[in-house]
Amino acid sequence: MKLLRKCLGLGLWLAAAAALGAEPPKKEEPPKKEETPAEPAKPVYAVVVQDKAPLRFGDHQVGEVTEGLRLLIRQQEGDWSLVRITFGGNWLEAWVRTAMTAPDTMVNVPVKLAPTRPIDVYRDPTDARRDHVVPGNQFLEVKVKFEPTEKSPPRLYFSFEDEKTADLYVRYGREGKALPYAFIKQVQGVTRPVFERQEKRQTLLLKPGEPLVETYIFAVPVRARDFDLVLKDVVTQIPIRR
Repeated sequence: MKLLRKCLGLGLWLAAAAALGAEPPKKEEPPKKEETPAEPAKPVYAVVVQDKAPLRFGDHQVGEVTEGLRLLIRQQEGDWSLVRITFGGNWLEAWVRTAMTAPDTMVNVPVKLAPTRPIDVYRDPTDARRDHVVPGNQFLEVKVKFEPTEKSPPRLYFSFEDEKTADLYVRYGREGKALPYAFIKQVQGVTRPVFERQEKRQTLLLKPGEPLVETYIFAVPVRARDFDLVLKDVVTQIPIRR
């Protein structure tokens, strides 16, 4: 095929040269390299920050979405975002006001992790009389300091009910993954925190210049040694005291 293209090109050039009085040929340009196909764009997600945010399709409202729901951004036009909502094996696409969503990312939320070390028995800091033991596992208490800036989203929503969709967990070894065993929950109006094991989601309110410290407890295999904390799309190595 290349040879055919060259022959056709040469024939056309000879005809043009004859018509122009047989001008001297110009130096042939080297063939252009085939462009490497661009990598597919990474999916962009947002999270709903207002409860009962209306979904619209055309001139009609087709439903509402609850605060904290994660949405896949398909397109943005003016004040509106075309989003895809997945439920079970089905999905729906509709428009929602962009102002009612926030970027579902940790990229603009700086964090620091306090050094820690695995322990066999975890003493409940909210109840000194209660110890936690999981046979074959050790506990890892991870304290995370969130340091929001002006670029940070106003809220962070973490969900860790299902291993496949969890956006907060500890990673170890090649494929090891541990969801929070519990976390220390600060209850508004109550001075004493709660050792929370039943709730599998968390909402953090972020204010620029006001650091926020959260404590998460993970049960990991005894032989595990090196750990990474995954917070949505940010992975941070956990400093281990030896």
